Amino acid sequence: MKVDYKDLGARIKKKREVKRMSQAELAARTDLSTQHISNVENARSKIGLEKLVRIADALECSVDELLCGSMKTGSRTIYSDEIAGILEDFSNTEMKVLPELLRNYSYVFKLLKSDLEDNEGK
Repeated sequence: MKVDYKDLGARIKKKREVKRMSQAELAARTDLSTQHISNVENARSKIGLEKLVRIADALECSVDELLCGSMKTGSRTIYSDEIAGILEDFSNTEMKVLPELLRNYSYVFKLLKSDLEDNEGK
């Protein structure tokens, strides 16, 4: 199974930004250089398991969560956990609106997917 390092780097960067953490802060928390963090996020360097575990710990997430999208077989549980984390910050009003938004999202996603598939055929 191949790891998509570009996707892995993007997930690390996104997680870091959500935590409002700079590359320098992540580097300090993981005992890595800022340049190495930048190289990993931009897929200029591959990362070993030990360093990936340190990054996951610093970002307070699992290694699976960082790898999920970069591997051919993703885990629905990982996405559910990520969504649950996002929902924790929602207000009661936002939670009331969410079911309707998700119903509409499903419809819009189907339209977009169909449109993308049509364009790929051209």
